[in-house]
Order: sequence, then structure tokens, then C-alpha cells
Amino acid sequence: MKQTPNEILENAYGDAKGKPLAEILSALPKKCAEDLTLIVGQAESQKGVLGVVLTSTAHKILEPSQDIRSHQDHMDGGYSGRTFDTKYVTPFLKRKFPHFAMAESAWLTRSLEQPRPYDRSYPGNIRNQKLKTAFLNILELLQTKRNLAPKILVALIALMLDASAEDEVLLARVDVSSDLTIARIIDAVNQHIRFDYGIAGAARLPVVAIYSVYNLLMSDVRKYEGKILAPLESHTSPDFRSKALGDIEIKNPDGSCFEAVEIKHNKPITADTIGIAFRKIKSTSISRYYILTTNEPNFDDYDSVAREIEKYKKIHPCEIVVNGVVPSLKYYMRLVSHPQRFVDEYTKWLEFEYKRASAIKKEHLRVWQEIRQQVLNLE
Repeated sequence: MKQTPNEILENAYGDAKGKPLAEILSALPKKCAEDLTLIVGQAESQKGVLGVVLTSTAHKILEPSQDIRSHQDHMDGGYSGRTFDTKYVTPFLKRKFPHFAMAESAWLTRSLEQPRPYDRSYPGNIRNQKLKTAFLNILELLQTKRNLAPKILVALIALMLDASAEDEVLLARVDVSSDLTIARIIDAVNQHIRFDYGIAGAARLPVVAIYSVYNLLMSDVRKYEGKILAPLESHTSPDFRSKALGDIEIKNPDGSCFEAVEIKHNKPITADTIGIAFRKIKSTSISRYYILTTNEPNFDDYDSVAREIEKYKKIHPCEIVVNGVVPSLKYYMRLVSHPQRFVDEYTKWLEFEYKRASAIKKEHLRVWQEIRQQVLNLE
């Protein structure tokens, strides 16, 4: 009996979990195994390529006669890769490997959506040339050696399982000593936020840090009694910036915003920053609005910022508070009953952001693991 797309994916997942990775890869031509390893290894920044390869492989198993390089249904002999991906592959990834999943479909990636077959002349601008070559190699192999498709699918899933196991090591929970000082915790977070990563995403770290400490404040600080800490929104959400008052929001029981925090990374707070904030809050009943920055110094001209705050205070009762991220963390830590819990809280939310494929990357996790070991002496 012919397998359904879901059965193809689930059965391959079961096979991938049941055998050692080396054994699975050894069943493939060496160059094929190397190309698949590269595709999964680059998936953190190029999830679309992985999604297209998974979709093409699963569809080749379902319909062996289909030329999966003709990935759009208006092409000669083509099929809709995007439809198959949206219906089967992306939901599978969201269930099993959320960090590797696209929001909707790999075909929404500009370099992969062009109406041209995925052959050697495909013009899509995949920035990593080695990755583009590996991608086209696999698509050609799937088409010319169709019997390899089931093995390729199992290998892809096995490589993702292996990568996920590495993530678990980076995010392992640790026993945090009760004598760990606030000063050492702040030093660790400061080093993590300010590390020179050379990749995008570091601006999300101070947001995660402040959100983590708010999770501790909510139960320990009286003014937050009965209030609700809103879920941490993904910056990849297209409508996030248009609806939210800040990166972090504390809600009243009726859903209105009680307090919000806007966080800037490596940008000083200016008079214009205050004006932008006021335009967000002027039609609300919010009580307090924080603007925090990692920039040193925090302000380009503190006097002009202070004058702007005073100007808007005469118009709206909301208290606008400006400060640095690190000084604010120090203050918040003194308000919580067990500041040592911050280490696990921060690690937990880094993991959350990483697994839902937000801005947090594996390199951010690796550096945090090193800091936990070297600065906090946590193994």
C-alpha cells in the first residue's frame, strides 16, 4: 500500500532514531553524505535550503516519476513544492525539529522561490556557494538515482537529530550554588551580551535577559501582584512591531498594558527616542514605560532626554524611565528573593528562543555555556 506523506516522514524519523548516524551515512555515496552534512550544518542561517531538500526528497518517495527539480506547478511537468511543504514538511519540522522549521514554507525564501528549475543553471542567490552546490547536487542525485531518496530522507533526519543532541549539551541544566553573588551573575550576563559574535542576533540577548528577570520579579514584587507577563514575542513575527508597545509587556487582568520595556542594543537613548515612545503610549493608560540600552554611554545628551521626558509628562501621566540594561539588571536582582535562579531562567529562555528559530543562534548558546563554566564555575 502506498504511504501517505505523513507516513513517509514519520517512518523515516523512526528509522533515523533506530540506527547510529555513521551507519546511516555509510549507506550513501561519500559526496552525498558530505553534501547532506553541509546542508544540515548550515540550516541555522539557511533553513529554506533544508526545507526544500526535505520536501523534494519526501515527494520523490511519494511520486517517483515526478521531476522534483520542477518545483512549481506551472512549470512543464512541475508540481507545487510550496503546497507540499506547507501541508506536510513544515508541520513535521515544527513537531520534531522546531529550530529547523520555517514559519510557513521554505518557498518563501527569495533565493529559492524563483520560477526556474533547480538544475545547474538555477540563478537563485544562495550566498554560500558551497551550500548552493551541495543543494543542487542533492536535487540532481534525487532525480537521477531515485532509489536513494529513502536513504537521503533518513540521513537528513538523522543529521538533524544529531544536531539537536548537541543543542541539549549546550543547554544542559546546572546546579547553581546559593552563594553565587549578584555581581558575578551580572558580570556573566554583561560578557554574554557584549561578546563580539560576528553574526546577527545579539540584539535579542538583552531582551531575553530582562525578560528572564521579569519572570522572577512577577512573583516576588508586590506591584506585579495580579498582573500578567505577556509572552515573549518573536521578532520574526511580521506584525510584532506594529502592535506591541515594547519588547516586554506586563498586562493588567483586562488585557491593557500596565508596564512596558523597550530595549536598544548598542544605540544611545536620544530625545527622538522619547518622542517615538510617546507616540506609542499617548493613546493608552500605561503606567510606566522603560527604555533601556546596552550602549555605553547610555545617552548622547542626557539633558535633552530629560527635557523631553518632562515635556511629555505634562501631557500623559505615564512615567518614562531611561537607563542602561546592566544597571537595571543589578537593581532588579536585588528585588528577587533568589537571584541565583536567574542563571537557569536565562538559559531556559535562550533555549526557547533558539528552538523556535528566533534571532538566537547556536553560537550564542555556545558562548553562554563557556561563560557559565569560566565565570560562574558551573559545569
